[in-house]
Amino acid sequence: MVDVAHVSKRGSSLRITLPRKVAERLKIEPGDILGFYTDGEVIFLERMQ
Repeated sequence: MVDVAHVSKRGSSLRITLPRKVAERLKIEPGDILGFYTDGEVIFLERMQ
């Protein structure tokens, strides 16, 4: 585990703020597109090229 994040609500959607360590590790910057994949109850996050 790299870090943890809290889930908050915005309107009818849920919001997760990425911890800085995660963003730096994946080289995520504002404007990037992220892909979410699931395998059972595990979620994978990928920065799209």
